[in-house]
Amino acid sequence: MKRATAHGSLMGEGVPDALSLEGRAPHVLALHGFGGTPQEVALVVDVARELGLGAEAPLLPGHGLRVSDLAPLRFQDWLDSAEDSYLRLAKRGKVVVAGLSLGAVLALTLAAQHPHTTLGVVALANAVWLQSPWPSWGLKVVERLRLPDFWMAKAGPDIADREQKVRHLTYNAQPVRAAVSLLRAGERLIPQLHKVQAPALVIHGQHDAVCPVSNAWRLAVRLGSLQKRIVILPQSRHIITRDIDRDLLRKELVAFLAAF
Repeated sequence: MKRATAHGSLMGEGVPDALSLEGRAPHVLALHGFGGTPQEVALVVDVARELGLGAEAPLLPGHGLRVSDLAPLRFQDWLDSAEDSYLRLAKRGKVVVAGLSLGAVLALTLAAQHPHTTLGVVALANAVWLQSPWPSWGLKVVERLRLPDFWMAKAGPDIADREQKVRHLTYNAQPVRAAVSLLRAGERLIPQLHKVQAPALVIHGQHDAVCPVSNAWRLAVRLGSLQKRIVILPQSRHIITRDIDRDLLRKELVAFLAAF
């Protein structure tokens, strides 16, 4: 279904519904990115299905309808919601947490806070650090000048695959204050990354314009995990789950999750 393109709405195709899949443990919690929908992590859920694992990809608060719903929310709102899903799955066994961009920051935070129930962590295009000068420096200037909240129009998602770029379901604008909260959440997470003890798969697009490819190594070196694998997708940009190298990404996810 093609979406309307009025300012402050969803653009792209499809529906923003949460995804849920029955299966064996460990269960996989897959978390989408800022302004996105569970479609962004549908590939993770599909791999879980292939392996017979249970999986859940919730729609984070403020997402899936209007940008005005997202604007007043902050990182803690998304974390509280993600943790509710995590704890529900953890009652049924160990959990593998996976996330894209904002979702990766959430996944890493949950893995650091719940080391005994986290069996693995997958960080896709992690947003622990944002690209400079934009959006990183720009968001810092907005915060320092105490500017009123406003929305930045978005021409389209950061995807190299032209067909997927048009079809990808996401907001067509970004509320700046909510984005600042993600920036600061990444900074707060950095000194906590050593608490992530579970095996980690870190994957990033070589041409990511939102979160620099250097994030992959900057993250991996700080993780407390003894087992960690870094994969750089040579043709992909930020939304790596929908981009040119998605088949390679699928193979990496299959290998990682099959080990459990």
